[in-house]
Amino acid sequence: MKLTPRPWTWATPRLVEGWLNECSPDLPVVWQALLTDDAAISSDLVSLLSAEERARLGRLQQPDDRQRFLIGRGLLRMLVGAQLRLPPERVEFQYGPFGKPFVVPRAGERPLHFNVSHSGKLILLAFHPARDIGVDVEEMRGDLDCEAIARRVFPAGEYRGWTLLNPQERLTAFFRAWTRHEAALKTLGLGFSDESNAADDARLTYFDLQMPEGYQGAVGCLH
Repeated sequence: MKLTPRPWTWATPRLVEGWLNECSPDLPVVWQALLTDDAAISSDLVSLLSAEERARLGRLQQPDDRQRFLIGRGLLRMLVGAQLRLPPERVEFQYGPFGKPFVVPRAGERPLHFNVSHSGKLILLAFHPARDIGVDVEEMRGDLDCEAIARRVFPAGEYRGWTLLNPQERLTAFFRAWTRHEAALKTLGLGFSDESNAADDARLTYFDLQMPEGYQGAVGCLH
């Protein structure tokens, strides 16, 4: 089953407080945003960041890296804040052992599950009202050694099946499997590991994402 992300535009009306409560309890919700170099938008987003986030932003050297972090973290604050009925700048993130952000629920509230990924010009933000979640998006670059990565990362059966595909199919199939692999690691709160078979975890459900041409994306959720 493929899910279609919700397109975020900076003209999007103000988010309804508790917006995720109106969504299906069985499916993740994914927002898709594009990088922007609009100075006014960037200034507004910087004002939402914590001091630690601003310091992190300042350490990034490449303009696209700065924009990916700024838009991803600023938009995350807006979406989480609206759900929790908090101003975005008052959202307090904590971090798992491998850097996955989370919010400690207030008394009487259920945990909010979310994850962020970015590649190229796209940013994805995934939410689930009840389950741990991980999302990954990848720009399908042709300069990667897909053969070496697939041999090292994919389970043996999946790798053999991949080698039987014709060359035109391999790139798309590689990134479909790779985004699932990364989404699995992020769902489970694990760090990057080429050797991990997290994608085989029977507790995980996957949804491939309907992406613009040149991108692949996937979401993983715990049962």
